[in-house]
Amino acid sequence: MAGRKNYYSLLGVPRNASTDQLRRAYRQAALRLHPDRNERPGDTEVFLDISQAYETLVDADARRAYDQELAEEELEQAAQSPFSTRVLHSRRALLQLPEPQVHYMLLDIEPKEAVAHVRPPVNLSLVIDRSTSMRGQRLDHVRSAAHEILKSLQAQDQASVTAFSDHAELIVSPDQARDLSVARARLSLLQAEGGTEILQGLQMGLEQLELNFTKEGVNHLILLTDGRTYGDEAGCLDLASKVAERGISINGVGIGSDWSDRFLDDLAGRTGGHVLFLDSPRAVTALLENIFDSLSKVIASRVRLEGSLSQYVDLRSAYRLRPEPMVLSDSLPLKLGNLPANEIIRILMEVVIHPLGDQQMLTLAHFDVVGDLLAEGGETHSLPVLVEHVVSDQPDSQPPPQEIVEALSSIALYRMQDMARHEAELGHASHAAQRLENLATHLLANGQRDLAKAALNEAENLARARRFSTEGEKILKYGTRALLLPAHAESGGVTDD
Repeated sequence: MAGRKNYYSLLGVPRNASTDQLRRAYRQAALRLHPDRNERPGDTEVFLDISQAYETLVDADARRAYDQELAEEELEQAAQSPFSTRVLHSRRALLQLPEPQVHYMLLDIEPKEAVAHVRPPVNLSLVIDRSTSMRGQRLDHVRSAAHEILKSLQAQDQASVTAFSDHAELIVSPDQARDLSVARARLSLLQAEGGTEILQGLQMGLEQLELNFTKEGVNHLILLTDGRTYGDEAGCLDLASKVAERGISINGVGIGSDWSDRFLDDLAGRTGGHVLFLDSPRAVTALLENIFDSLSKVIASRVRLEGSLSQYVDLRSAYRLRPEPMVLSDSLPLKLGNLPANEIIRILMEVVIHPLGDQQMLTLAHFDVVGDLLAEGGETHSLPVLVEHVVSDQPDSQPPPQEIVEALSSIALYRMQDMARHEAELGHASHAAQRLENLATHLLANGQRDLAKAALNEAENLARARRFSTEGEKILKYGTRALLLPAHAESGGVTDD
């Protein structure tokens, strides 16, 4: 369903943008994309589109005509879209205040009932760290888990296994994966040796995905590692950004405590994936089986939230709560990953609203929910979402909706461990320890005894060693992140535990 280009999105401005805003946006785009300054492939075409957008929107008559055409097209898109949405606000009305105010929006995205679910082909690449630190039980469990996944393949599925240390090697090709005896023999040759260079493993694993890339199915890479890569992080992140545009998603699985959680979060987040922490490799088989099962239920891939916020609104933070908890970017577009059947994508956005003046109704955002419907050969669909809210000079006496209250309560716990970690890195160990003690109190009140104990252990460690332990920081980070998943949610995905 190819519609006319959205001129507001091209310029990165809200739909109520002033002429001055349009001029600034066009000047910034011209500096980046003008053919005299930039010779990257495709940028000239983008610059021509932006020029056309600017010329249309600065002309009052042309802009009115364009807005009418855009509104008609969006009505058609909404009718044909396979997605539906629900927006929930933290308050029934925004306040007319002389200073900025914080507001929360909860957005649910789900498939319409008429959208049929047919199990999609799964194109899976397992990329396994086989560096020296994986020797012993870690590699034994991972080897066994890989074999179990290969046993689960159906006729339309494809899979490969790549191993890496300071070089990469294709252990099981897609053809070999179909012969379990050959695959088992090949996996038995997997031995631990060398250092950790993730980029080489990613490159080879993605090459295998490209060999069997399918627009009708799910193209996914799972990276399992227990160590830090050195010198190639930027290359890994750049590669993740590129393959995300193709519709390939990446999950990171960190085993033990010596891997970089921030790097894996960034890597997976760029593709709409997420990261899981295993303090013991024994659970790796169940974890991979859950991931594979969730991939077989996907009906739309490469789901993202595009569009623009009002000139009065800034996005401060965003969290995906379902189907897998993940901290998202603080700017649009938001990459949301895969949408499974009988599931929702739920995100919570924290926005700052600047003084509104004398308004009765505020347009907060014009969003576009965009995703590729697998049942239609990966055809891209878009659902326009207009978010408006009442403005009042009277405070709202009603409490926020329970769903938002629960989400904010969990986010507060996650932020507390994050702030404590930041304080410790700045050398404020005593403040960090005090914050962790406070976190432990709240975790106990929420029935999270094991996490509370971990927080108190880290508080003691901070008092003694003046820093977090590598294990403790991951237990707290991924343990509190898992709490973002609503307790009543029956997700087909995998939570971070």
